[in-house]
Amino acid sequence: MAGPTVMQAAQGQHGAAAASNDAQSEQRSLIEFAAKAAETFASAYYAATDSPQRLGLIPTLYLPNSTIVWNGTPVSGKDELVQLLAAMPGSKHELQAFDAHPVGGGTENGVRRAPSVMITVTGVVTHHIPGSASTMAPTNAPKSAGGSSIKDLPLEALPRTFHQSFLLTPQPTHGTNAPVPDGGVNCATGDGVWAARLFVQADNFRFIG
Repeated sequence: MAGPTVMQAAQGQHGAAAASNDAQSEQRSLIEFAAKAAETFASAYYAATDSPQRLGLIPTLYLPNSTIVWNGTPVSGKDELVQLLAAMPGSKHELQAFDAHPVGGGTENGVRRAPSVMITVTGVVTHHIPGSASTMAPTNAPKSAGGSSIKDLPLEALPRTFHQSFLLTPQPTHGTNAPVPDGGVNCATGDGVWAARLFVQADNFRFIG
């Protein structure tokens, strides 16, 4: 049996190169979607967390079966999440850095499926309890003048460094006919190639300083 001709071999190499370029282009597009999702979600999430209306806002970003761990304590379901939020004082989050990676997603049989997105965030949070750093009036008085200072405050009143990771998943799940649930965060690339409504599937918050 005769082997492939030089032309056939060249065509095969060209096809493989084109497929590789397409895959690389799609991967770059998925990374762009993840970065956009991280920016959009982080802005919405921490604005909601610091809002006086957070009890009504934050739960809409989660799924009914979301896995939540807050500083080592498991939180089961939206009811417990609301209880946790209700017990916490007001807060102010200042983000220092965040990173994002697409998980899965891509084109299969001509159908685009948006990826899940893994997001990691680091920042500083201050809780507004009586006497906290966020409620202390600024002063130019010398330390020798006495009075309270940040070093005199209890740990829970100080600004604290935190790390938080999220796994966001698109809803409804690809291949199902389920209606799009209320809530979540709408994310899309600038060219509209990738778009999805993302919800928190998993959330792990921990103080690291």
